[in-house]
Amino acid sequence: MRKIVLALAVLALAGCGGSGETVTVGVIETVHVTTTVEAAPPATTEGTTTEAPAGTDPDDVSGELDIRDFKANQGNGLITVTLSTFDAWDPSVLAGNPLSPGPNTMTVLYDVDPDGKTDYRAKLIFAGGRLSAFISGSGSQFEPIPVHRPNGSTVRLTHPVDIFTKLPPNGDLQLRAQTVFAGEEDRAPDDGQWLGVPFNP
Repeated sequence: MRKIVLALAVLALAGCGGSGETVTVGVIETVHVTTTVEAAPPATTEGTTTEAPAGTDPDDVSGELDIRDFKANQGNGLITVTLSTFDAWDPSVLAGNPLSPGPNTMTVLYDVDPDGKTDYRAKLIFAGGRLSAFISGSGSQFEPIPVHRPNGSTVRLTHPVDIFTKLPPNGDLQLRAQTVFAGEEDRAPDDGQWLGVPFNP
């Protein structure tokens, strides 16, 4: 809102008792002007990534690998999976090897048909001084994929989608995550369903 003040000087000649007087009357008029500026519409870009709603999970088991949040997205031929826990943990908790994982595990399950059955597994294992994801399924074992840790309670892995040989024409996937710590299992989504990850070329 802008306030514009207009001063209007009015000269009035009036005769008083036969003598001429010049009276200057100042008139101030205040005009309120409201200017409405229409906001520009938000910029739109063609999306190249579709992110499924996060499969949040309650604080329902003890231990360091209690899942808090699980989500995934795919685009540009890649799929990215992110899993967070309620507590921070050291990667050595997942020490083991691909053929013999340790007692504590963190696994991502892939249903790529999707028919409600697990087709591939990504086991997160701390070996050789690094945390990696070992993906296997349909008779194949792939090279380990580096696992990134944005913070002490989060892991993130990205890999090509075309490593899966059973992809349907639309490319939609379903995922689950599960952990075991000190004999207690947790999973996400918590209701045992799958997290849908729509295809987006």
